[in-house]
Amino acid sequence: MKSDRKAIQPGRTSFPRTARLLKPIEFKKVFKKNVVSSDRFFRVLARLNNGPCSRLGMAVSRQVDKRAVERNRFKRVIRESFRHTWAITGEELRNGEQNIKNRGGFHHCVDLLVLPRRECASICNKQLFLSLEDHWLRINKALERQKEPAGQQAPRPGITRAKQDAGTI
Repeated sequence: MKSDRKAIQPGRTSFPRTARLLKPIEFKKVFKKNVVSSDRFFRVLARLNNGPCSRLGMAVSRQVDKRAVERNRFKRVIRESFRHTWAITGEELRNGEQNIKNRGGFHHCVDLLVLPRRECASICNKQLFLSLEDHWLRINKALERQKEPAGQQAPRPGITRAKQDAGTI
């Protein structure tokens, strides 16, 4: 019976311990210096890490929903969205690849912390998934800006690059 399940879900990937934030100190680091993306369903905190892959942490409190079934639903959706966007597969780990798949430019090694809000309880999984995809895009853009060297930052509005380079401003 178990072999039938594997045949039905060939593309399913696992969520290894290396892809999780496990220790309180790891969570605290993400809370300190981070990039934040928020909407009415989630608050997502991100921080670049020096590890071999991106890691995910979740803090789903009972204030979001009192029923464990609903809190577990949020966690499943968050994990699946993370796997599709940021996580590397077990095959890549076995082959020794150290970088995340370059799916649409997501090539950072990031520690992510997802905090669902009460409004999550009133919407379907598809809407939750779409909301998380928006967060991943925003975070990736913010991390790209953060990684740019100080001299390479975009000029202020209304000021040409030539004026900025010449130092006339």
